[in-house]
Amino acid sequence: MTAISHPEDGRPSGAGAQLAEHKKPAALSPAAPRNLLRSPVLQGVAALALYLLVWLLTSARGLIDHLSWATVDQKSMDPNFYTWALRWWPYAIGHGLDPLYSHELGGAFGHSLAWVTTVPPLALLASPLTVVAGPVASFNLLSAIALPVSAWAAFVLCRRLTGQFWPALVGGAVFGFSAYEMNHSAAGQLNLTFSLLVPILAYLILVWRDGSIGTRTFVILAGLTMALQFYLFLETFADLSGILAVGLLVGFALAGREGRPQISRLARVIGLAYAVAAVLAAPYLAYMLATKTPNLTDATGMDLASLVLPRRTRTFGIGWLTHIAAEPSRVSEACYIGVPLLVLVVLLAVTSWSSKLVRFLTCMLAFTLVAALGSALYFEGSEVVGLPWGKLWGLPILRNAYPSRLMLFAYLVLAVATALWLAGPARRVPWARWALALLVVAFIAFDTPAISVDPHTSVPVFISSGQYARQLSPGEVVVVVSQLGNAGLLWQAETDYYLRISGGYINQAIDRGSDLPDPVQDLSQGTPAQVAQFAQFVRADKVGAILLDYRHEPLWVGIFRRMGLRGHLIGGVVVYKTNGCQSCRLPALVS
Repeated sequence: MTAISHPEDGRPSGAGAQLAEHKKPAALSPAAPRNLLRSPVLQGVAALALYLLVWLLTSARGLIDHLSWATVDQKSMDPNFYTWALRWWPYAIGHGLDPLYSHELGGAFGHSLAWVTTVPPLALLASPLTVVAGPVASFNLLSAIALPVSAWAAFVLCRRLTGQFWPALVGGAVFGFSAYEMNHSAAGQLNLTFSLLVPILAYLILVWRDGSIGTRTFVILAGLTMALQFYLFLETFADLSGILAVGLLVGFALAGREGRPQISRLARVIGLAYAVAAVLAAPYLAYMLATKTPNLTDATGMDLASLVLPRRTRTFGIGWLTHIAAEPSRVSEACYIGVPLLVLVVLLAVTSWSSKLVRFLTCMLAFTLVAALGSALYFEGSEVVGLPWGKLWGLPILRNAYPSRLMLFAYLVLAVATALWLAGPARRVPWARWALALLVVAFIAFDTPAISVDPHTSVPVFISSGQYARQLSPGEVVVVVSQLGNAGLLWQAETDYYLRISGGYINQAIDRGSDLPDPVQDLSQGTPAQVAQFAQFVRADKVGAILLDYRHEPLWVGIFRRMGLRGHLIGGVVVYKTNGCQSCRLPALVS
């Protein structure tokens, strides 16, 4: 009797399997090692190990070599904010504080964190390391593993669909090391780089469809997955909800009469999973709905040209290509797909259109790409035409979203399409399929942004050696002036909230674009009215000291000197005691 190959693990099944077991003990069978290597669990471990090995030995090596140094893109606000957030959750819970409102930043009144992405699942997961080694070490480690873990989750999905290791390995890499993941990793945005929950939810749908798990188990696991995504990043959760709704409609249309009952059943169980997620997210959701939502004003849709244009530093020195590559917005750099991958998707659609799965993927990719354009069509940095559905992005639910971030779901479709292409029928020319796939990987790798890792930590000795404790009182309100983004939040997290910060940049839609309070920002212009406003601010916010990062912002020494403030340099920081700004001389800046 002939053994039947199982599509998931390649093992014999049925009567053929029983006959094979009677022929020879499994331990002595030459097929046993081969079957073991086909184990989905072992292949999953191997895939994760390969992703980690390649990533940690190349782009992420600097993070591991300097695990306790704050080095990632210190000119931007995000890395140090997420470092602060990783410390905030265990600190707030450990001290019995409300984790959704912090009195440690924002001066005398504190600030709500209801609409701020503080990544509580990651903060709680990393809390043992944070307590032992500090928040910077947790941030660097999470940044280092985010992409390999996301790639692994996509691998698991592709492996389930194809039953093959190598096609799934390439598919996972297309998702986990996509331009979307790479760009957000270089920017230190943990909320956007941990994308594993999206392919995991797709995997759960597949195993439920195949009958490998029951409906109750699926509802619980899917609900937990969606709740984790809600807490990790609300916008991705909202995008996921929209994609699921569209996916169910497309699936219902393509399923045919015989398949529509299963799609309807899937819609019902997903609805139950949402109910579970809603219960788990209820405390946070209630707090958010009672707080005014911020509004975004910038255009955040995808530039159509960015699908094929590499980043401006990856144009082989070709003048005209460098020029046009610089035109799309920086947001669109995370939308690059590349010509080879687009060709692969088209070839898959043409050669396998009879497959309902391929038709489903093609429709979902087309929808996602169009939706990612946002309210208007941009090409090479210029608006071409407003889109008919543009006003939808002004609705309360959508106006705070980045349409370009829908590309996360496009990359997952592309990952699955790549795996299906490589695992296609034997009649296709194998070398041609793999040649195109290797070209896809090469184009993705070539467009990889450099992760800016400074060989020196940005934390001054004043903070790292504990000198602050001899200069400042516990809980004293300070303003930190530095060219580094959110240096104040970084220093606060490193001191375990010994200081309170007036200022701090926590969200693009909430803050004005700086981590400095407005009265401090305006001092650089130096009119008497602005100095008077600064003095009033110092007294109202009870600012006890100004800490100037001398290494990164020495020009402010002159500004404070002309105001009559006198400071002393210690551990790389100039400490200015304000004394209620009694010594501030209003005419000092008038010449």
